[in-house]
Amino acid sequence: IREAAVGQRRSELEIARQQLADTEIRSPITGVVQARLASIGEYVAAGAPIAEIVRIDPLRLRLPVPERDAALLRGGERVEVRVDGDGTVYTGKLTRLAPALDARSRSLLVEADIQNPGTLRPGAFARARIIVGERAGLTIPKSAVVTFAGLTKAIVVENGRAVEKVITLGASAGDRVEVVQGLRANDAVVVKPGSLQQGQPVRVRGSLGEQPAN
Repeated sequence: IREAAVGQRRSELEIARQQLADTEIRSPITGVVQARLASIGEYVAAGAPIAEIVRIDPLRLRLPVPERDAALLRGGERVEVRVDGDGTVYTGKLTRLAPALDARSRSLLVEADIQNPGTLRPGAFARARIIVGERAGLTIPKSAVVTFAGLTKAIVVENGRAVEKVITLGASAGDRVEVVQGLRANDAVVVKPGSLQQGQPVRVRGSLGEQPAN
């Protein structure tokens, strides 16, 4: 009889432990509570939501990519993100490409997971740059490029005189543009040539008027 009573108490203890465990609901994801949908002491039906959980690290960024650029994407590319009022550059990678272009906007919806140190907020608007490839190249300021009679040129300083160089341009980023052909590394390029012409003498004052191509 005593063994039977002990067994019964053990069964009751296990049932009590299970009932206690059933009072605790764990989120299936790591995140923060965005909205509480039930109050303490309130009766709710089985399966009814009691809270909205938002994942904040990583954050998922959705953005449309124009058709002309979408063909370059393969997935896994590095993504750099900026938000207004914050000089930080947040990074992540492209995780999903939509299977088809949007018929109206002719753009491709893509998704990226962005690492969040805690300062990004869900719902914020962001500007993103997708790095589709990297290569070593020669760049000069856009202000150094001169177009005349259908030719694209840059003016460099050689032996104290202005020398025009016909150049071929490539990709651009910010205020700099790639020079595919026509210049050598460390050529002294006149940043703002104005009306400077071939053969005119040039006197260099410091490094404000000329910069090395790099």
